[in-house]
Amino acid sequence: MQYVLIILLVLQTSLVVFGQIRQVIQPRNVPAVPYPFSPGVVSNGFLFVSGQVGTNPQTSKLVSGGIEAEAEQTIQNIATILKDAGTSLDNVVSVTVYLSDMDDFPKMNAVYQRFFKAGSYPARTTVGVAKLVFGARVEMTMTAAMPPKTK
Repeated sequence: MQYVLIILLVLQTSLVVFGQIRQVIQPRNVPAVPYPFSPGVVSNGFLFVSGQVGTNPQTSKLVSGGIEAEAEQTIQNIATILKDAGTSLDNVVSVTVYLSDMDDFPKMNAVYQRFFKAGSYPARTTVGVAKLVFGARVEMTMTAAMPPKTK
């Protein structure tokens, strides 16, 4: 009986460990950042994209042009991670937007709408914060469904 319980415990642990696939996504044409996080992680059919700001991927400096330019670059940076993972903005199911100035909401929203199809927008939360990394005006995280792999 003791051996049966041990075998069942090992089997259950194996199913939990092997049933969850985790893959780190590092965009190919973007230099790695020296920070302790992954740009994206695929797990259980979803891609979780870490917070991104409107930095030029080659220089790691914020783009100039205010909230509109930063919002556009932020979404383009996320789109790069999505593409390298094998998905796209069309498959985004959830977005969290952080704004350092809530008065920027209408301008950010106008840029955001250009990237998503009306009638099928992802779920979204927008939060006002005191400060963002690099002095950014906007930061976004996104979660996307991974399309089924074709054989």
